[in-house]
Parts: sequence; C-alpha cells; structure tokens
Amino acid sequence: MSTSTRAPRRLAALAVGLTAVLAASVGPAVAAPHSTTALVTRTAAAAPSVVNPGNQVSLQYDYAHLQMTATGGAAPYTWSAVSLPAGATINASTGLISGLLRSSGIRTVTVTAKDAKGAVASTTFTWRVIRDACPRC
Repeated sequence: MSTSTRAPRRLAALAVGLTAVLAASVGPAVAAPHSTTALVTRTAAAAPSVVNPGNQVSLQYDYAHLQMTATGGAAPYTWSAVSLPAGATINASTGLISGLLRSSGIRTVTVTAKDAKGAVASTTFTWRVIRDACPRC
C-alpha cells in the first residue's frame, strides 16, 4: 500500500474514532449533528370559541344582565354584538350584556369575540322580550 492511500484511510479511521469518543462523552447530537435530526413540535393555541348562552327570554322594562364567555385563543378578548334588544349594550372589554330592555319582540343576536392575536369567533342566539301585561302592578 502506498503512502497516498494510507493517509485518507487513517484520517477516516481517526474521524470515526473521534466521533465515537465524542458521542460517548457528550452525546450523539453534538458528536454527529448530520446523523441525527431534531424534531420540533409546535402546538398552536386553540382558536377562540364563544360559549352560546342559549335562547333568552326577558320581560320588557326588566334589566338585562348576561355575561358572555369565550374559551381558547389568547386573552384578552374584544367583544361586540349585533341586533341586541333595544336598551341593551355589550361591554367591549368584559363581554357583559346589560341595560333596560325598552321594547318587546324577538331578536336574533350575534355576539363576537376577537382575541389578542386577531382570531375571531361568534355565536348566535334568539332573545325574546315579552311585553308584560301589567308593568306597574
């Protein structure tokens, strides 16, 4: 065997031996980074979901108090509502629907929550406000 063919073989044997020594002392990830693959798992935050409070029934001129809630997403939430009964409003920070219900009728209410990352969720329910036969009795 010539000297020119011995040198690459010796270097290869030295590299294999060095890899084995490093793997034994510090672990295979450091000793042979090309032979191992790192698996990175990222868990995405669950999308927000607005809890449906169910259909509501109230009397006209009663005070409404309905706390909306959301799950998932990234708090805090920004709340909004469409088609609330007359006199009711939603607090954009807390999700509390409140107010003096001034008129009767049936409304289809949609409540929306937007989380801190901009994800949006909503729920829809009916709200029936009944005219009391004797509001001052």
